[in-house]
This record gives sequence, C-alpha cells and structure tokens, in this order.
Amino acid sequence: MRKPKLIKIPAYLLILMVCVTFLPIIGCDAGDRPLAQVSFSNGSVLAAQTTQDGAFTLTATGPSPVQVWSAGQEAPVYNWYQGESVESIILLASSPDSQYAATATEKTVAIWSLLGGHNLGFYELTQSLRTLALSDGGRNLLLGYQDGTVEFVDLQTGRRLLFLGHQSLKGENRINSVDLSANGRYALSASLDGQVLLWQTTDASVLSEWQQENSVTVVRLDAQGKLAFSADAQGQGEVRQLPSGELLSKLQVPYRGQTFVSARLDAKHNRILTGSTARRLELWQLDNGRLLQEWQVGIHTNLRPASAIVYDATFIDDTFINGTVADGTAIKATAIYSVSSSGLGETWALSKKNQRNLENQIHD
Repeated sequence: MRKPKLIKIPAYLLILMVCVTFLPIIGCDAGDRPLAQVSFSNGSVLAAQTTQDGAFTLTATGPSPVQVWSAGQEAPVYNWYQGESVESIILLASSPDSQYAATATEKTVAIWSLLGGHNLGFYELTQSLRTLALSDGGRNLLLGYQDGTVEFVDLQTGRRLLFLGHQSLKGENRINSVDLSANGRYALSASLDGQVLLWQTTDASVLSEWQQENSVTVVRLDAQGKLAFSADAQGQGEVRQLPSGELLSKLQVPYRGQTFVSARLDAKHNRILTGSTARRLELWQLDNGRLLQEWQVGIHTNLRPASAIVYDATFIDDTFINGTVADGTAIKATAIYSVSSSGLGETWALSKKNQRNLENQIHD
C-alpha cells in the first residue's frame, strides 16, 4: 500500500444533494411488513452499509459518489468522491463506534469521518481488494486480498502487518471476508477454501482456527470480542466461542443452499441477525441456533429479476429511525433495520414474543 494522499474534494461536490423519496407504510401486519421504508435509489445498489447504531446508511450505485444518509433526513448528508477514480465503489465498511467509514474500489480505499463528513486519507493498493474492516476511531484498517493475504494497517502510526495464514500451496485462495475487533487487536479472516482464522494484529499469531465445509461468505465478531460467527456458501452458519474457537451452536437453517451475506451479533441479548440472498432477513438465538423470526425485504417492482440481497442489518434499540408508523406515532422501540440491494432501508418490528423475551432480559 502506497503512502496515503489526502483527497482534495471540491466544495460544491460535497454539498450536492439528491432527493430521497419516502415510501408509504405498507399495511399493518408488523410481523411481515416493515414499520417504515425509505428508498435510497431508483434502482439497485452495488453496495450498502448501515452503522452499528443505525444512525447512518451508506449506498453506492457505481462510481463516485457514495451517498451517506442520516436517519430521518430526506436527502444525503454527504456525497463522497473516491478521488479521480472512475471504478465502481464495491465495498463499504463502518467502525463499531459508528463514527468512521471506509469506501473502496478494487484498487483504492478512502477513510472518512461520519460526524464531519470530511476525508481522512486516500490509499492506492497494489493488489485486488476483496473485503475490508475498520476499528473504533478509524484507527486501524484490515484489508483482505485476492491473492490470499490480509493486511493490517495502523492508520495513526503507519505500521503495516501482512498476514499469510491463508495462503495455500494449491494456488489462489482469495480472502472472502474479514472483521476487526473494536480495539483493533484481533482480526477474523476467512478464505475461499473454508478456513477461518482468529489472529492477533500485534504479531500475526493465530489464536484459533476452524474449517467450514464450503467457501466462507461472511465472518463477524461480537462487540465484546467473545463470540464469532462464520457462514459458508451453502448456508452452514456457526457461532464460536473466543479465543478457543469452540463451537457454541449451528444455525438451524430451514432452507437448503441459503447464502449469508451479512451478520450482526448481540451477545448481551443472546441473538444474532443475518442477511442473505433471496430477500431473507432472519433473527436467531445465539446459544442454540434456533430461528426466532424472519422477514422478506422489499424489492423494486421495475427491476428484474425481482429479488434482493440484504447487504446489512442492525438492531436499533431505543432509536428513532426513518419517520413514523401508520398511526403517526414515532418509532421508539427495539426494532430491526436493514438495507438491501434494492436500495431500500426498512425498519422491522420484533414479534410480541421476541419483544417480551428481550424486555425480560433487559430487566434481569
């Protein structure tokens, strides 16, 4: 990775605003239909990400700009440009503290402040990028490459560490997914051959490892760094205890060949949220893998085929998100927020049973 170069972004580009159309609330069945729905695009999006707290949503529809939406606002608060690159933005990431973000093409990465909207650095890569993650404060960056290597970068000191644990004698073993602990000390990475590794970013020493049957599509750490989730291309989702890597549970997936794309762990309340292909958004119990609730995200009726990928989802406890419910009252309850390839951000209610269980856990 070359020495960082700050992007000089014309002021008029930063203030460009594109109107967003809020869609009407659909029906009144909170179990199947969203409490609220907002459209970020007139068509499909290539990448989308929501912050841990659901306060910001990032969307990319091709080359720059990446649009950043603040919850409840009718226009993007920022439009971010990837320097002079004309390549499509294919990867987005946000820090666990919801204050920083990264945008990436296959050969460039830019770091941004979500609180001020300004650029913090621009990096040109010498290898093809597959996946990335950020730590709290935007201090550390983790990059997974096509050639099977993973690079850790301390953005404050410039220290770099190249992790070679996934490289195979059999040939190319690309990195499919990575995650970074909030403090930047631990990295979780997964490769095409199904290998998942937990390692230290101080010295690249491997703390635990496990093998999935098929190519791994997503890995995630929980906020406390005590649990990890990994899933392969055939829908085998596993929850592991850290640092041992001991299997805690397997998701009891009801569909064959389901492909997980995103995940969010909430160890405090014993639950995990996953997003998949074929419009699937699902809530599971962490300790036994039982499916608690599922939804189908919305689609654009003008797009064919009429399906969607759930790029990201999060829990929005006690947060006002995207307007009001049908009777005009503001949404202030434990809910689920998702963003998909259809360009829709949607807020979903927990079932009464799941809501009661959560309230009991909070009171306990």
